[in-house]
Amino acid sequence: MKKDFFFLLSGEYKTLPAAELRSVLKILDPKSIIKEVISDRIAIAETTLEAAREAVKRAAYTKLRGIFFGRAGNDPEEILRVIESINPDELIPAGSSTFAVRGRRILGSRIDKLGLERRIGERVLMLRPELKVNLKDPDAVIYFISTKDETVVGRLIDMKPKHFFSGRLAGRRPFSLPSAMQPDFSRAMINLAEVRPGGRILDPFAGTGGILIEAILLGYAAYGIELKDWIARGALKNLSHYCCGYELLIVGDARSPMFRKNSFDAIVTDPPYGRSTTIPDKSIYLLLDDFLSKCIENLKDGGRIVISIPAETDIDELILRHGLRIIESHLARVHGSLIRRVVVAE
Repeated sequence: MKKDFFFLLSGEYKTLPAAELRSVLKILDPKSIIKEVISDRIAIAETTLEAAREAVKRAAYTKLRGIFFGRAGNDPEEILRVIESINPDELIPAGSSTFAVRGRRILGSRIDKLGLERRIGERVLMLRPELKVNLKDPDAVIYFISTKDETVVGRLIDMKPKHFFSGRLAGRRPFSLPSAMQPDFSRAMINLAEVRPGGRILDPFAGTGGILIEAILLGYAAYGIELKDWIARGALKNLSHYCCGYELLIVGDARSPMFRKNSFDAIVTDPPYGRSTTIPDKSIYLLLDDFLSKCIENLKDGGRIVISIPAETDIDELILRHGLRIIESHLARVHGSLIRRVVVAE
């Protein structure tokens, strides 16, 4: 049974979080629909309970989700009318004896959060007088998210655990390089490939193995290629540490295919720009041209390529020339002057 859910997205990047959630829901429930994205931070989607639950675990940039009750301006009376419009048994599910009200202000909201939490709590008790407030361990949580102009109200279901990625941060892995991609960004790229769990993913520029680690943890068979032996050995340390028994890494050149045709559901990769580049005598453009000409045959029909490149590198014409079409692209400032562009093509 489908319901409307709200999802709070990370504010780290502008378009990537919503795009990632859309792809994750499509993987989990192909008939899911994102009805609206509010200010790039709140997504309203129609999907199944199971897909919504798994999406929070799977997506890198989705913080929490809940059952959507409605939206209003930031006038407390308008918000309270949303509460009153919900069936009391939907507001707080049957079997619950305690509840709490929690809210979050984002994007410059100036709403009186504590005052609104109190007023919503009072209104819930009017509708369900048998309930008691429990701020420490409630059976149900009414949750609101307020932006500068409006408020979304619902019942919280679950949140991504704090420090979800901390143990896998690039600098905390057994082996790292200054240019290593962080696990959340790697995971988002994998999700954009829209491969169902159990599929096969190739990272032909594997580096320290960050994309491979996240792909394996998401339930994929992940294969990597790395040109430099010493980097490949370091990547194997990382894979053994996080995904022991799934170390599928080859020392080789991404421009020389070593797999059968149609072997992979997706290629997800971060080519060697900006680091002590593995192809010092070629620009990234020429490298990608050579790589695409050789490796597209490894991709199954309809499979996607998700690639991260410097924002100033224009590869659109190159992708089209190799018979691919660009599905979407996203800009992400990594640090300082480094802005990545994530391109999704099929």
